[in-house]
This record gives sequence, C-alpha cells and structure tokens, in this order.
Amino acid sequence: MQKYSLPLIATAIVLIACLVSAGCLQMQQTAPADAGARHNPPPAYVRAQIHNLSQTAVHSAGIPGMQIAVSTPQWTWNSAVGNASPVTGEPAQPGMRFLIASVSKTFTSVAVLKLAEEGKLSLDDPIDRWLEPGLVSRIPNCHAITIRQLLDHTSGIADYNETEINLREVSDPDTPVPYQAGLEMGIRDSPLYPPGTNYMYSNVNYILLTLIVDKAAGVPYEDYATRTILVPAGLNETFFQHTNHIPGPHMRATMPSGDGTFLDFTDCYVQFDRGAGDIVSTAADLNRFHRALREGKLISKNSLALMETATQQSGKAGYGLGYTTEHIGPSNVTVMGHTGGYPGSFTFWYYLPEQDTYVTWNLNGIGISRQDIADIRSTIIEYLK
Repeated sequence: MQKYSLPLIATAIVLIACLVSAGCLQMQQTAPADAGARHNPPPAYVRAQIHNLSQTAVHSAGIPGMQIAVSTPQWTWNSAVGNASPVTGEPAQPGMRFLIASVSKTFTSVAVLKLAEEGKLSLDDPIDRWLEPGLVSRIPNCHAITIRQLLDHTSGIADYNETEINLREVSDPDTPVPYQAGLEMGIRDSPLYPPGTNYMYSNVNYILLTLIVDKAAGVPYEDYATRTILVPAGLNETFFQHTNHIPGPHMRATMPSGDGTFLDFTDCYVQFDRGAGDIVSTAADLNRFHRALREGKLISKNSLALMETATQQSGKAGYGLGYTTEHIGPSNVTVMGHTGGYPGSFTFWYYLPEQDTYVTWNLNGIGISRQDIADIRSTIIEYLK
C-alpha cells in the first residue's frame, strides 16, 4: 500500500462532507422502460448542447469525467464525457455504475414510509419501541426521539466521524468497517440538542432506521427494500454495495494523494454507511427510481407529500423525510431530490417540477471545489430550465 498525505486526504474528505450537506464523449439513448414520447431521443442540437455543457464542466472543474441522464416529457438521453479513471484513462461511458452515497437515504425513507402504509409502524413511534434494549439504554433521549425525527435529522443524534472511517477503509480495503462503528461514534457524541428542536444532518439517523426496518419488516432492510423498491421500479442496475468491488463498468472514485499519485476509494467497503450511503446505481436507474416515486408506484401520494414537507429547523436545506426541496436562486428554479458525496464521487439527483424533468449526474471529482460544484449545478439547471 502506498503512503499518502493524511492531512491532505482528511481535508478533502471534510470538503466532501460539507458539499453533501450541500475529453472522450460517449452517448447513447436510454433503453425505454415503456412507450411514450418521454423515451424518444432528443433532437441532434440538444445532444450537441448536452455534450458541450458536460465537456465544459469537466474541463473547467479539472475532473476526469461526468455522466448525466435527463428525462423530459419529450425525450430521454444518457451521456458521458471524459474518463472513468484518471489512472487508466478508461473513457466514461453511459450506463456506468457508481456509488450514489447519500442519495441512498431516499431509498431508506421510502422503505420506512411503505411500512407505515402497511400499518407495521408509525412515523411518530418512539424509537425505543423498535430498537434492542442494549442499544436503547445507550442512546440519549431514545424514549423521546421519533422515527420521523430520524428521517428529517431533528433527532439530536450526532454523526459519525466520516474522515476517520474513510481513512480506515482506504488504508485496509480488505477489512470492512461495520456500521456498528459509526453508530457507536454517533451515540458517544450525542445528544446535540433536545429532539425536534434543531436540525443536524447525521448518517447515524439512517443507520438506526435500517435497524427499525429490520424489526418492523421481519426481514433485513436490504431484502425489504429490494422487494418493495428496486424490483417494482425496474432498477436492474441498482444494488446494495456490501463488498469491496463494483462489478461491471463503473466510474472510479479517486482523489489526489499529495505525492503525484491517486488515492482510490472505489473498492472500499461501504458497510459502515448502511441505509445512509451504501447503494450502487446508474444515472438512468436513478431517474427511473425518481419517476416511479413521484408517479405513486412505490408509495402513496400522501406519503410523498410527507417526504416533500421540509422542516422549519432545516432552513435553506429544505430537508423533509429523506428528500429535499430547494430553490436555486441564480436560475430561479425549484429542484427536489437529494445529493450524495463520497471521496472522489459526487451525485446530484433532481426532479424539476416546473419542467416535469428528471436529471441525475455524477462527477468523479478530483480537485473539485465547492464553487466548481455550484457552478456546474447552476449551468445544468439553467439549461434544463
């Protein structure tokens, strides 16, 4: 294993955490899931514009590559520019898989809301009703925290140390860090505030939600989510990543190490992020999931409305139940969805209600800054507007 500059890596990972809580062209038509104008290819000039927009974004931000999938009422297109890996120079291709990071939280939220619709739990249940006694005794305010407050990050439960865990993973990629490690970190640093009185984004909330799903569904969270979300939505390229290898063509998640080489996080286990960031998917599959969600194929319209309702505590983040509603000022556009950041990989998963358009893009970012990401988002959203 090569030695890397840990301070530089730690700084990069901290930047990623902040962002979350905030050359070669390949294009192909997305395979249609059903008939309709939405699945037609766009006009040639639109394809050229998406190409130019993506290529400019990659070059200006200094990143290897990018994938983008767009589905409008008139057309659907999936394209890629640049390289999947800065080490091998492998070109980015449409349909390549990638770690979707915190976009995974919406899947967890849908699973919980589905169980609520089935009458197997209530969002207002205190979490001590569902967790094992040994865990209940160690979580401050466990009797007062509700499932809803885990979903909207108002529980007061602290997050784990993401930098520490990622460095452990990349230094020993063959040894998974279990989700219990992050869970214990969060418990140790809790409470941050009384339940329901403030907002603090915490992956530990969603780890706890998977334990509740395990109990309420009577099967492991992953099995329940596969049966009730992945299969009915037709997500054939989406799965829970609990090994240290992504099968098939995929984008590499790399960061500079500080000594002229690259630190590759792609083949690390992400078991530590159960329910919070442990899914692999494609841009087209994520759009397919989003459409199924919004068209009432996974949960009811009433449940979706609950997801969309942002808490007052979350402020400009617009966070509801595993789902955000945000107004992008420069473009004067409302977007709904989630974002996800993992070392060397950034995913944006949005629905534009005024345009009835779904868009997902993934950047395998090296040397990318907060401003670069904001500029890319504004450019894409402005174009789709």
